[in-house]
Parts: sequence; C-alpha cells; structure tokens
Amino acid sequence: MAVKCGHSVGLFNQYIAALAACLSVVNSSACCGWITPILDYLLGPDSEIPMTSAQTSWVIPIIELGNFITPLPAGILSDYIGRKPIILATGPLYIVSWLLIVFYPSVTMLGAARLLQGLTMGLTFTAAPVYLGEIASKENRGAITSMFFNSWWLGFLIQYAMGSFLSFHKYTYFTLYLNIPFMLLFFWQPESPYYHVMCGDIEKARSSLTRFRDATVDELQIELEEIKLSVEANQRSAGFRDLITSSEGRKALTILLMLTGANILSGTGAITVYATQIFDKTPNLSIPPYAVTIVLGIVMLVGGVISSFTSDSVGRRPLLIISCIGTFISQFIAGTYYFLLFNTTLEISSFSWIAPVLILIYSGLCTAGMYPLCSVYTSELFNSNTRGIASSICAICVTLFTLISLVLYKPVNDYLGLYANFYIYSLTILVGGTYCYLNAPETKGKSFVEIREELIKFKH
Repeated sequence: MAVKCGHSVGLFNQYIAALAACLSVVNSSACCGWITPILDYLLGPDSEIPMTSAQTSWVIPIIELGNFITPLPAGILSDYIGRKPIILATGPLYIVSWLLIVFYPSVTMLGAARLLQGLTMGLTFTAAPVYLGEIASKENRGAITSMFFNSWWLGFLIQYAMGSFLSFHKYTYFTLYLNIPFMLLFFWQPESPYYHVMCGDIEKARSSLTRFRDATVDELQIELEEIKLSVEANQRSAGFRDLITSSEGRKALTILLMLTGANILSGTGAITVYATQIFDKTPNLSIPPYAVTIVLGIVMLVGGVISSFTSDSVGRRPLLIISCIGTFISQFIAGTYYFLLFNTTLEISSFSWIAPVLILIYSGLCTAGMYPLCSVYTSELFNSNTRGIASSICAICVTLFTLISLVLYKPVNDYLGLYANFYIYSLTILVGGTYCYLNAPETKGKSFVEIREELIKFKH
C-alpha cells in the first residue's frame, strides 16, 4: 500500500495542474471584468477610446458573440488533439487581443479585440472543466472542479481592484501580462489520462495517472480499468447522437442547462459588468461605488472558495438547495427595494445599504452553490466520449444566456426600471432551482459509472 505522503504528492500534483489550467480561466474573466471599473472613464471626455453609451451597448456584449462560436468545434477538437492543447492555445490569443487594444485604440478595434477574446474564452469554457474533472480523484473531484469558478471570480476581483487605480495603458498591459505565468506553468502539465485511453495509449494514460495519484501499482491498475470501462462502454457511440438519443444523456443535459440558465439569468451576467453603475444609482451610500464593486469581487471569490471545502463534504444537492433559496430571496427583496425607491413616494433612501448588502449576499450564495455545481456537473454527469460535447453545449448556452442578460439589462432598466431586472432574476432562480431540486442527483464521492447508474434511477 502506498504511504500517506505518496497520496499527498499525488493530490498536490492534481492541484498544481488544476491551478495551471485555471489561470486560463482567470485570463478569461479578466477580459469580462476589464471594462467594469473603467466604463465611466471610457464614456468620459478624457477617454483613450472615446465612445458613446450607445456604442457600449454593442461593445460590451460582443465578447459573448465570439464565445458563442467556438465551444462546439473546441469540444470536438478536444477529443481529437487533447484537452491540454486547446487550453494552452488561449494564452497567445489573449495576448494578441490586448495588443490590438493598446496599439490601435478605437471603438472598432476594441470591438474586434473583444470578439477575439470571446472566441478564445469559448476554448477555455469547453476544455478546462473537462480537464479538471478527468485529472481529479473521485474523493476530491468537487474541490478540484470548483477551482474553475473560483478562478473566474478571482479574475474579476483582480480587475475590479487594479482598474480603479491604474492608468488605462498600465491596466491593459497588466491584464496582458497575466497570460505569461499561465503559459509557463501549464506547458509542463500532463494531458488527461482519459484522453490517452480514448486514443488507445494505455501507457501514457498510466503515466499521467501515476503523476496525479502516486498510488501503488494495484491501485493504479484498478482506476485505470475504471477509466477504460468508462471509455470502452461508449466507444461506438457518436458522442452528440448518444447524448440526445439516450434517456440518461438527455436528462443529464437538461439538468445541466436548467442549472446553467438559472445561474446566469439570475443576474450574475449583468451585475458583474454593470456593478459600479448599479451601486452609483443607489443613493446615500457611505462608501464609493467602486469600493463596493471591489467588495463584490471579494465576496464572489470567498463564496467560490467556500464551495471548494463544502462540495465534497456537504454534498451537491444541499449546496444547490441553499444557494437557490438564498439567491431567490435576495434578488426578490432587492427588486422590491428598487421598486419602492424609484416608483413610489415612500422615503426609503436612508435604507440605501439594503440593496448592496442583498446583492453581495446573492453573489456569495451564487458563487458558493450554483456556479461551482455547473462545473462539477459538467464533469460528472456525462460519459467520457460525450463530456466534451456536453461541455461545448453548456459553454454555448452560458454565452447565450449571458448575451441575453447583457442585451436586456439596459432596455429593461430604461423602460421598466431597475427593479424589473431583479424581479426577472428571482423568477428565473425559482423556475430553474425547482427543476434541479426535483431532478438533479447527488454525485458526491461516486465514480463516473456509479453516477450514471444514479442518474438512471433518480426520479424522472
């Protein structure tokens, strides 16, 4: 039997590889969060890229258009050339996008750069969750896969903090430089053992698994056989066809998409981008809006970190239930506050702390529950040959839902009021959360084979 320290080394290698892969996620969220702290500056008279409010309405969401295009081909490519090359390619592409903004500052070039960033983001969102799920041991899979969205929130926090204090060019160069440590660290990490088995290279799979487990020969062989069983049981399937023709495949996909929809359309897409402006509209705040935005970034990151410790101990379903109930209450009360503030004669401006606090609570609960569970379920509910396709479809839907959220935010705010956005968010959580409560299985501590059996047996 392997000594305990051996297992510790294997777990350490899992975290190092996951951290390296997730630096690409930090770079992705940095692209989204880059514009939030400097939006008012870009609209001002001293802007490096002069633009109007109307131009921001397409410059901001165009990143999601790019993200809509690449996930499906990225999922197919990840099954042919590997998860690692897809993730590694994001570094040079992001660097090119930032150089376009620095050397050709114009609204058109900013839009082109953000489109390229969106195309690149689709690669990360497709390949990274699959890679994380496939290198992690089943005992630590929840914690490892939760790193995906922890890294996402870390990227926002970095941008919220740095963008408020750096000049335009220093801020942009800083975001560019974030890609360098990612490429240097991830280049040396092994490919997923599942991918090697899919390619029929058992020795490379054994080598990769040895790096991530550092167990005895017998223990490695047992897990390797489980991987082979998971892959070989579906090697004749056509991937996407198997996903939509099998009842368990359709159910798994529906669960994932309902959770994703509830997650994104509950307000995170718009709040993370328009946070500073939302807080700016709230009267009598005792601290500046940019400072509240930085606190928002901290809360989102802390929520994600908490999920890393609770996902494998508390379980997936308890986290899902707590997250959905808490976020529904927070968004509904926040909507009621803004309705009373702007649409009635009641004097409630002295309670201005309520809305920011509720938004912070919502964000913390969302990142501690629904967000990491999307990543966990992406890696757990599907077969090895459908995992890449499912991840691609999920990434496309994340993009579509985020695009809808960003595009509708300003019209709803202008024609109905800020409160209407929050009421829509709470309704979305209610519908999606109810469905997932009735259908999503518990996957904590189970192998992929056991999860498939659980999915078939769970209530339809």
